[in-house]
Amino acid sequence: MRQILFRAVAMVLAAGSPLLADTIRTEGGTQAGTIISSTRDAIKLSKGGSPVEIPTNEVIEIGLDAEPYELKSARRMVENGQYNDAVEKLQTIQAGSNEMVAQEIAFMKAYSLGKLALAGAGDRAAAGNALLGFVTDNPDSFHFYEVARMLGDVAVSNGDYAAAAKYYGGLARAPWPDYKLSALVLEGRALLAQNKAADALQRFDQVLGAQASVSGAALQKSLAAVGKAKALALTGDPNQGATLAQKVIDTGDPSNKELFGRAYNALGLCYEKQDKTKDALLAYLHTDILFYNDPEIHAEALYHLANLWKAINDPDRATDARNLLTDRYPGSTWANRQ
Repeated sequence: MRQILFRAVAMVLAAGSPLLADTIRTEGGTQAGTIISSTRDAIKLSKGGSPVEIPTNEVIEIGLDAEPYELKSARRMVENGQYNDAVEKLQTIQAGSNEMVAQEIAFMKAYSLGKLALAGAGDRAAAGNALLGFVTDNPDSFHFYEVARMLGDVAVSNGDYAAAAKYYGGLARAPWPDYKLSALVLEGRALLAQNKAADALQRFDQVLGAQASVSGAALQKSLAAVGKAKALALTGDPNQGATLAQKVIDTGDPSNKELFGRAYNALGLCYEKQDKTKDALLAYLHTDILFYNDPEIHAEALYHLANLWKAINDPDRATDARNLLTDRYPGSTWANRQ
């Protein structure tokens, strides 16, 4: 989720009264003014009467002058992964007449429900309805592509792959190359979830062969390499898969916890397919100990750890991993696998 933080820019005038402003932060810096319009592709900010258009894929944070303090508090809960608390808090906030504040409240509710569902700790149907309701009511919101991705992810977790393809198609229609590549990566993961590894390989190879130098394309290629590693493990070439996954680990930025969690899980799968049980254990333990932030990725690692500890005759650790999986992610697809 883009981190939508409350920010008030105060300029003390000679009379001592504050002038408040909306703010938008990008990698290039922060701009303050008044948001006069927003679409799924751009936010228009008025600065001293002159309009400035900022593409939504460049937005890191925005802050609304009209945003109530309670919304700031709820947003912090979302950023800290306290999704149940955030939903409860958001129920109490009144948007007033400000359309963007109302959108932020609705978005954070839907987003929090989606994250709970993907963690196996919430109702997938309720999350899907909330997310779909948001884009139906706000079809041109600058959150559109983010919601499209989450709708697809929730559909995959629910086994509704036709719906997932439709939602990821919304992401593919974004005007930026890295978003289009992201859609292909997500389609590849959905195919892996359907045990269609050969078809998934085609999607990942499309990403890896794409000529795109825009910011974000390199990350999508790394994610595609990780996906390809898993697909190779499942189609009979785990040696090449392990090489791909290890290359991502060797050259990537470990502060990207999603990328490294997925990379170590892919490496673990490749080692399993090579009957390198202890190496596989070590790979999944990296995810469990260092890169556990994403519930889906952590649940996958715990599932494999439970089986691998059992395979080397360590039933206590196997039980611990299984209990953590079922306690923390009770509704996940991994918790329900035998």
